[in-house]
Amino acid sequence: MSILKWLKKPYFFESDPKIHLQLSIAIGSFVFLFIYIFQPFGMAEVKNNLFFYSLGFGVVTFCVESFLFIVIPYFFKDYFKNEKWTIGKNILFLLILITLISTCNWLYNSSVQISENGFVLSLKDIFLYTFSIAIFPIFLYTFFSEKIYTRKREKASKKIMELKVSKKSDKLNTKLKTEIKILAENKKDSITFDIEKLIYITSQGNYASFFFKTKNGLEEKILRTTLNNITNNLFAYNTIKRCHKSYIINAKFINSISGNARGYYLESDLLSIKIPVSRNIKKAELKDLIK
Repeated sequence: MSILKWLKKPYFFESDPKIHLQLSIAIGSFVFLFIYIFQPFGMAEVKNNLFFYSLGFGVVTFCVESFLFIVIPYFFKDYFKNEKWTIGKNILFLLILITLISTCNWLYNSSVQISENGFVLSLKDIFLYTFSIAIFPIFLYTFFSEKIYTRKREKASKKIMELKVSKKSDKLNTKLKTEIKILAENKKDSITFDIEKLIYITSQGNYASFFFKTKNGLEEKILRTTLNNITNNLFAYNTIKRCHKSYIINAKFINSISGNARGYYLESDLLSIKIPVSRNIKKAELKDLIK
């Protein structure tokens, strides 16, 4: 049960394709240099031009990793959402990566390898070699990175909470009006509300859901508009913050902040959910998300 619990723990999927492209180049280059320099698994017996033969393994590795980490997430965005990513998903995805790399490298090797004694690496051999080299680093990296990121964010969250206790809560600029009107994309529909009662806003497709504090709990109002448009309308209000691509919060209602390997989360006594914080927000800016 402890292993299952660990596999379900929150983790993160790096969504920036530039980072994955750089990693693909780095890992592909490593595979090429490793094979070219050390000639493992009997590869010293091949009669092919060793440089180009080794380079092929690097190119195959680069192409497979780029396809899995850049192309696939582009078409299946919902599956790779950071909010849904876990340690188990991450390990499974890396095992799929190794399996595909092994299979494609075997196909490449079978079509180009020429040896003096007829020795050709089998699919079983390539799987065995690849998994024996990669399996332990995958588990060790995932295990330690989860702990490091979690402790780092827990520590940062604790410092922010200590800062919250020691500072006075910011108030809205009294010169600004508290009644806000935001037009929909069609310029016909609109929503009017008291900024002092706004708790948070979230996007759902082409619509934005506004959540307000009332005597009976939460009230939701929906308008066809974008969070960018809302942000532009509310930029002058110092407690209104865009904390995530899908969320805008009113920092005056945020009571605490927590963190794990996946990222930071904002919490409010008025909400049953935790609001995610974008990984692009710098640690120094987190203190502005809670008042």
